[in-house]
Amino acid sequence: MTDAAAAARYNVRPLLPGPESALRESVLQLGLPADRLSALAEHGAVEALAVQGLAPDQARILERALQERGGTVLTDLNGSRALLLAPLMAMGQLPAVLAGWSESAESLGAAIGAALMARGSSPPPLRAGTHTLDFRARTLVMGVLNVTPDSFAGDSISDDVGAVVDRARGFVDAGADLIDIGGESTRPNSQAVDADEELARVVPALRAVCSAVDLPVSIDTRKSEVARRAIAEGAVIVNDVWGLRGDPAMVEVVAEHAHVGVVAMHNQRGTEYGDLMADICGTLRESVRIAETGGVAADRLVIDPGFGFAKTPAQNLELMRRLGELRGLGRPVLLGVSRKHTIGAILGGAAPSDRVEGTLALLALGVAAGVSIVRVHDVAQAARAVRVADAVVRGTPAEVAALPPPGPTG
Repeated sequence: MTDAAAAARYNVRPLLPGPESALRESVLQLGLPADRLSALAEHGAVEALAVQGLAPDQARILERALQERGGTVLTDLNGSRALLLAPLMAMGQLPAVLAGWSESAESLGAAIGAALMARGSSPPPLRAGTHTLDFRARTLVMGVLNVTPDSFAGDSISDDVGAVVDRARGFVDAGADLIDIGGESTRPNSQAVDADEELARVVPALRAVCSAVDLPVSIDTRKSEVARRAIAEGAVIVNDVWGLRGDPAMVEVVAEHAHVGVVAMHNQRGTEYGDLMADICGTLRESVRIAETGGVAADRLVIDPGFGFAKTPAQNLELMRRLGELRGLGRPVLLGVSRKHTIGAILGGAAPSDRVEGTLALLALGVAAGVSIVRVHDVAQAARAVRVADAVVRGTPAEVAALPPPGPTG
């Protein structure tokens, strides 16, 4: 039998990496009972977890526990960081196994269990005023309304409240689920404005938009004073580019209003990283810790990895490749790539107005990685793009599944 004949006869198909449903469907198509799906957890799915902050005894316990179950642990020289490799079933047993060793091992096991649960499930719904944001069915679209004179994207509406309302209504018609209003540009080397100037820009816009549309409205600000006034005007989400780590009073403002959610973004001074995603996830976990310590429950938080903030174009692309690592935090992920400089760099210096297709490509990759919200300037195009991506990633819509086949071809 020739190589081509053998290849045609056996039709060998790699199933990993691939959609989580591929292995399950392959088992069921063999005509086996559903209880045989347990074999996938034991043999068919290899789980890999990166862990840091280990004490020497924890590293030793991990090595023993996983080796006994067919896995392995790779550690750095001092044993504080490790890569855990094991069948999914063995990894899922770790929390119970570690709980029997010591209190510190139990806390490690709980963290591992929480990350595994988060990775395998949709983020819980988030309350925003009278609205509930449900992330299970589809990716939500947040439209950007810049009431600044110097937006990098070229979409500024600085002092025309009528134009702001018209654009907000256009966002609704185009399929937006949320609207984000900002009064201070955060582009590189932008000119900072004081709270009074920012309030003069955003308050009239907030007041008008909240009266005109029935969508959750977010205030994009790093200042607690602006956030407090914006909430009084109707904002139900605070979008903080410093992730509650900039203005110490920000967490207090959010905590005072139980109906208000918060987007905590990764940001830092400079672009030096040890491991990019380890550092981003660590900083976002610190934002979650600050929130909980300050009285803001984790279920009120959305996290944003900060594409374009304190990252080189190469780091932004690495972030996109590794977005799935954020799923271990168990929070909805907001992705803000719209018209960003990195897209222009890839496209040979394309202007912001020519970065729409690049934006849509990154949005589709984000949906595949599990993001929950996309923040965009071009709402109609983005809403269509994520709708198609969702149909692939989240499952075929019922109305599409019911369509008849096309006519004959050839």
